[in-house]
Amino acid sequence: MLLLLPYELQMQIIDHVSPRDLPSVSLSCKHLREACREHLREYDTYTRRLSQDSGFATPANVRYHKAGQAFSIGAPQLLLDIAQSPRLARYVEELVPHQLDFQDRPNIPLELGLWWAKRLLQQSSIIIEEDEVCDWMYAVSNGVGGATLGLLLSQLTELKRMQLNVCAHDPITPYVPRAVSRVAARSQKGLLDQALSVLADVRIECTSYKDEDEYDDGGSSSGSSQDQREQRPQVTLADDHYQQIIRLLAALARLPGLRNLSLMDYYSQPVWQDGTSDQQTIAVDWDDAMDPAYPLPLPKSELESLIVDRGNISGRALSRIIEGCSDFKQFKYMVFHTPEVFGRRSNGVLCQPHLPDMTVEAVCLALLTHAKSTLRHLHVELMEYGSICGCRHEPCWEPYSPYMSINPHTPPTTNWKWNEFTQLERLTLDIDLFSNREDGGWLPFAQTLPVSIQDVVILASRCPPKADQRDFENMFRDFKPQEFPSLRSISAWHRNSYYDLGHNGAQHILTVYSQALDRAGIPPVQTMEYSLGSEYFSERQKVHRRQWRGIKMNEFGKDDYYLYALPEKDLVEKVVFGVYHSKGDIRARDDVYSGVMIGKSWD
Repeated sequence: MLLLLPYELQMQIIDHVSPRDLPSVSLSCKHLREACREHLREYDTYTRRLSQDSGFATPANVRYHKAGQAFSIGAPQLLLDIAQSPRLARYVEELVPHQLDFQDRPNIPLELGLWWAKRLLQQSSIIIEEDEVCDWMYAVSNGVGGATLGLLLSQLTELKRMQLNVCAHDPITPYVPRAVSRVAARSQKGLLDQALSVLADVRIECTSYKDEDEYDDGGSSSGSSQDQREQRPQVTLADDHYQQIIRLLAALARLPGLRNLSLMDYYSQPVWQDGTSDQQTIAVDWDDAMDPAYPLPLPKSELESLIVDRGNISGRALSRIIEGCSDFKQFKYMVFHTPEVFGRRSNGVLCQPHLPDMTVEAVCLALLTHAKSTLRHLHVELMEYGSICGCRHEPCWEPYSPYMSINPHTPPTTNWKWNEFTQLERLTLDIDLFSNREDGGWLPFAQTLPVSIQDVVILASRCPPKADQRDFENMFRDFKPQEFPSLRSISAWHRNSYYDLGHNGAQHILTVYSQALDRAGIPPVQTMEYSLGSEYFSERQKVHRRQWRGIKMNEFGKDDYYLYALPEKDLVEKVVFGVYHSKGDIRARDDVYSGVMIGKSWD
């Protein structure tokens, strides 16, 4: 069909072919190979250029006081290259931050860089009013607010993956949220070939002054990084910083192609500090009154997965991000800085209550409001053991002292009925989110698991005898696997202590399984032993390591690849109850799986 068109029209169509499709188009026939010759030469030049210089893929908003460096690195450099070679923008598919390197960087006159930036702004679709050009140019020339990065993002129509750093030295608000809001709104209007329209994966990493200094100190030499840090303007976070980050996340979620969003060290509000008396929820302006010229687009989203990779999030912030999601499938929450979530205790005495909007309940309520019938995977993991009760009871600290449950004072409000999610298939819960009391603790699976459930994993990293046994007994009280037709596996993830205490924790969990099955009318004669050896897990780890590329969306939480590792063929018409655990000491430890298998004879 293309060959039947006039030559001029053929060339116009080829001009709009995605760069990644050019090689296959050129191989269609000899005529198209000749027609694509110049584009293929461009393809080779730009792809080689981007692969050789990682600085092109550095979305840091960097503006040093030395004028010659203002447009020589990071986002300003890439922006200037695109201004001079506009088709380069079509070849940028990934942006990730790198440690900046001044070596072999040509100094670019500041006036030249600003001239090109103004030219791009005047042509940019994110500018609506003429006076906005002056506002943006002031921010670009002073290197503040993420204006250069926002302008860069408005040029990238083929960007697929992106990692942004939100830090105190180089803040990316308010201009990056403004730019993303504008391009998302244009896409919602049906305008084609918009910037960020195919962006599918975004990782936001929040850092502080301390984090950046430690990173620089660990990877630099003889004071050079110190000199660079002194050149950076010391930025004070604006009063609306946390609201602006929420606006950025909400705007990203409303991009038409975004499917996966990951937040590292994200907090919905300032983290409580010891000795601070004013520890309340921040006042949040959830409407667009704070930035009326750049309203968020309508809550219409195709986001499928959100990972809070170490941090905490409020129910309202989560609602703001996922409202309007038509098929939100996965939420992973690695809870960190738990006093806001659970309150603060000292020796078992409550000294600071939790914030109601920060509880696990509030987060689950937001999920129910916006993803009740679509959520399939839910993962809630605690990153600070012993933080709820105000002390640490891990066996690795005091291996021979009397052992208590890690969180004996967990508030009962963390008991949530997960069965209200009508399509939930996979549930991962940390045992330390729940108390270890006879009158509290876990709500039984018989009352909390949805009929749709397929696989459950309980994170019980430290499980010495009698410490968490009551929790497991509570889980399986009145539990009958016959009532869950889709159930395939219930597993615990446990790592044996190499001290005497806890070395047989896996066996205690297996004993609870056997007793629960017997009470459910499934005697031992109807079960069979099931196990996976270290060779199986070693091979899986090799494959997973080879497959890993690019931006890592889940760095701190436990990976589903390892938590749900049972072979699919073993789960057909079967239900497995077992424990992921280890054998050997810390110097030579092998991962294994031990459990029992039953056939679905009740189907």
